[in-house]
Amino acid sequence: MLYYRLIRPFARLTLRTFYKKIYITGLENYPTDKPVIFALNHPTAFIEPCILATTLPQELHFLVRGDFFRQPLHNHLLRGMGCLPVFRMKDGGYENIKNNYSTFQTTYKALSEGEPIIILAEGTSYHEKRLRPLKKGTARLAFGAMTEFGKETDVHIVPVGVNYTYAERFRSEVMIEFNEPIRAADYWETYQNNNARGIKDLTAELRKRMEEKIVIIDDKEDEDFVDKQFVLSRNGKPQPTMPVLSKTGYRFKAEKRISETINKFSASEKEEKKALTNAYFDKLNKLNISDLGLLRAGEYGIGSVLALFLGWMPFAIGYIFNAPPLLLASGIVKSKVKYIEFFAPVMVAIAMFAYPIWYLLLLIIAGLVGNAPLLIMVLLLPVLGYFSLLYKEFYHAFREGKKAEKIEDAVREDLLNERRKVLI
Repeated sequence: MLYYRLIRPFARLTLRTFYKKIYITGLENYPTDKPVIFALNHPTAFIEPCILATTLPQELHFLVRGDFFRQPLHNHLLRGMGCLPVFRMKDGGYENIKNNYSTFQTTYKALSEGEPIIILAEGTSYHEKRLRPLKKGTARLAFGAMTEFGKETDVHIVPVGVNYTYAERFRSEVMIEFNEPIRAADYWETYQNNNARGIKDLTAELRKRMEEKIVIIDDKEDEDFVDKQFVLSRNGKPQPTMPVLSKTGYRFKAEKRISETINKFSASEKEEKKALTNAYFDKLNKLNISDLGLLRAGEYGIGSVLALFLGWMPFAIGYIFNAPPLLLASGIVKSKVKYIEFFAPVMVAIAMFAYPIWYLLLLIIAGLVGNAPLLIMVLLLPVLGYFSLLYKEFYHAFREGKKAEKIEDAVREDLLNERRKVLI
């Protein structure tokens, strides 16, 4: 998989820039000495498998919609990145469905040789905080490999929950949770006696374990209310920016607890808490301040002002000279991409390929000019670009804190007391 090895370093850097924080926990649940199918939920078009591919040391195979392989160039590139096509009836009728046999045989062989497979268990991509009905493909793959190569193949299915703070936004956060694996062998006897029952039972267990690792909002009408509670939680317990890749599960546990608590509320409890939450945020809006600012008021003194002053020039250089690829990606997404599930994937893909070209162009220009300080500055641009992101985030918190400082102390204290009552 030549393209996989070539692209992975660029994808790793792009994803760890695009996302402010990537939390991954439960890796100890991944049996590295067994054939493994990673079964993921699917909030975006293809970011989830990319994050796993740039995090796990093994090379992974991916099952991908067959219509992506229609063009010869796309087919060549995707297969070179470990992608295998799965055709649906609407991807070309029965003729293409027959091509799945080859894909499944390749998948069975990969599993028998201990090569991990990623499957997006819902089958479709949908941007929401809940788990959609699972397809039967995960169970069928596991049983198919064991039928082809024997029960001793011992396929393990690792349920993986992928959660985003805001899946479509630049500089949001991702929480990836690995649950304990399911041994397909535990369902083998049932499958042998009744194929449909074996598949159904294994799929039901997979759903149960995936739900344990996914932030789920039962009622769609509660999404705004729950998101406000998430904002309160994130602002109250900010996580350190570095390292970007973190093995702490704090963020997921906090948001899982909040969503589960709200899901269990009675109708009256929910309406009461929702009214308090909305009233609190309405007061903030009327005062033109934010919850973040309220918590940060008084934190920023002369040292912060000096840091912003000294950092302004590196920020400006880093921002101006690194922005074009991101602006290009953002512009294309806004003008061409219709579905929210594709916002982040398309932006990441364009930026990942556009930035190296842009950076190479700047290096060539600096080399032709022959000015040593200019060349050094260009060499430092990736670092300055990342610094500019951190600077903007620090400035945002600084500005919000200063705005909240302007309101009367008594009003601010009343708001903090109200905030404590609102928290779940």
